[in-house]
Amino acid sequence: MLYLDNAATTKINSEVLNEMLKELEHYGNSEAKFYEQAENAKKSIKLARRKVAHIINAKSDDEIVFTSGATEANNLVLKGTVLSSPLEHKKIIISAIEHSSIYDTCNYLKSCGITISIIPVNAQGQIDIGALEKEIDNNTVLVSIIAVNNEIGTIQDLHAIDRICAQKKVILHTDATQAIGKIKINVQEYEALHYVTFTAHKIYGPKGVGCLYVKNDDNGIKQNLTPLLHGGEQECNLRVGTLPNMLIVGFGKACEIAERDFEENHRKSMELEKILINKFKKAFNNKICINNEFSNRVPGILNIRFVGFNNLVLLKTMSPIIAASTGSACAVSKPSRILKAIGLSDDIISESIRISCSPYMNLDDLNEIDKL
Repeated sequence: MLYLDNAATTKINSEVLNEMLKELEHYGNSEAKFYEQAENAKKSIKLARRKVAHIINAKSDDEIVFTSGATEANNLVLKGTVLSSPLEHKKIIISAIEHSSIYDTCNYLKSCGITISIIPVNAQGQIDIGALEKEIDNNTVLVSIIAVNNEIGTIQDLHAIDRICAQKKVILHTDATQAIGKIKINVQEYEALHYVTFTAHKIYGPKGVGCLYVKNDDNGIKQNLTPLLHGGEQECNLRVGTLPNMLIVGFGKACEIAERDFEENHRKSMELEKILINKFKKAFNNKICINNEFSNRVPGILNIRFVGFNNLVLLKTMSPIIAASTGSACAVSKPSRILKAIGLSDDIISESIRISCSPYMNLDDLNEIDKL
């Protein structure tokens, strides 16, 4: 079977798995003191934290807070910001194409009385910068804009967004889950960007671990953020609970490999994408349209309309040969909110499938498409 759902999750890299298996020997609690097993676990986590920090060029390793994944990290940013803000009336600004872990959390916060403002996007999925600037006011406690969209691959202009937030003295967060390993993010290039979230399983690491980057000020002090959980002092009191050192080691190794292979992976993804499009065109007699055929996106995430085919029926029919999806794995039961946001009709959406390849695929693997 040809796996083309890498934007949903990825196969664990063999190098990552080997590092994790070695870590099984370090079964001590990293928060314990003095004895060998605890110290070994502590050293492993320290090294992994450095690798995760390095992929975004964090100034300090302790700016990385480990979580169970990007969904938890996004919830921590949104809810933690609201709970820690002294303002009576609070507003959060997001884009129309945020991941469900942002969008649905904001819907929950809206039910709690928080004002949620949604900035529209153009046909390429980029936000209206002018609308963002107008929308920020004295009640705005956070702007949260996804770095790379998970269904259409759009890359946002984070530098332009950051400049506006800095001018308005508003904190910026970006969900970089689909960006890490595909584009380079250097957090030290930004002023207002205080929070970045991402996860291991999108970059060939294990499921169950992600992180939140929390910017330190010049004195090494973090922005005030109320934790979701209580009952410990781990992760600078922001995410309590015993750290899963094996998963964290896997996360660190995945980040190390993503940096090492960045250029080659980018080149390979572009090559694979062209071959994929040609093979699908041949298999479906040119009755396909690329919904995200624009330049400001990452290679490897394609949103394809198969004209005349219902997407769910097509996915089921193809499933013995090809694994793909209609869109975000976190919102599979609903028509794509993302495709609606860029102006596509319900008819087009119902015929559209997300194809996401891996740079670690062999070109021969793509011959599976010829069986359709």
